[in-house]
Amino acid sequence: MIYKRLLLSFILLYLLGCVVSYTFAGTWRDDFEDNDTKEWKIFNINRQVEKWWINNNEAVGEIFQPGFWSLWMTGENNWSFYTVNCNVKLIDERNDPPYFGLSLHDRGEEGGRYAFYIDYLRGFAVISKWVENGGSASRNFVAEKDRWYQLTASIGIDPLEEGEAILSFSIKYADADDDDPLVSFAARDVAPIDKGQVGLAISNARVRYDNVEISGDNVRNGGPGKPFAVKPQAKLATSWGKIKDR
Repeated sequence: MIYKRLLLSFILLYLLGCVVSYTFAGTWRDDFEDNDTKEWKIFNINRQVEKWWINNNEAVGEIFQPGFWSLWMTGENNWSFYTVNCNVKLIDERNDPPYFGLSLHDRGEEGGRYAFYIDYLRGFAVISKWVENGGSASRNFVAEKDRWYQLTASIGIDPLEEGEAILSFSIKYADADDDDPLVSFAARDVAPIDKGQVGLAISNARVRYDNVEISGDNVRNGGPGKPFAVKPQAKLATSWGKIKDR
């Protein structure tokens, strides 16, 4: 029953998102072709262990400090219920397990964020709520080093349950000709973080990012990047609440 309700919520959310995308939603883009990083900021920067830069029209992030994440953040604290697309490629990792992906509704110094990421060593795609007793959901996914993937992460209002949110995560090859993801799943949060910035998120890795696109009702049109085609994904496979995997 829970799965059917989540499936229906996700379908309704996707259909509503398609309508909104043609009417009210704004889109912010960065393709890193101008070497301009003024709209990005490293969260809680430690220059001894982490760095981000532009190389060959791609963003590169690096941190090799065991147990630490590096977040390169953009957007505004009042952005809410949006979708993020980007291309990502792991190019180096060290002794500790590498992780790479995105943070959404990131509250920065206030604490709290959703992380959508690839656990490279253990072979999982993960959605995690980074607050006390936040919980997580995951699906099997084995990534390859030096291969581009397209990540699509979104947070939307649950159309069937007031005050709840649906979170979805899908991954496909960036150069794939079809829309079929390699993995796709979703989850419900009964006490959602309702707004925040976007971050590129890495741990114990050097990772390249490209073609970042953020779309949502109150996302401002703009960013350094030019428009580029990103196709939506719409498949589902799990359920959670506060956040509980079932």
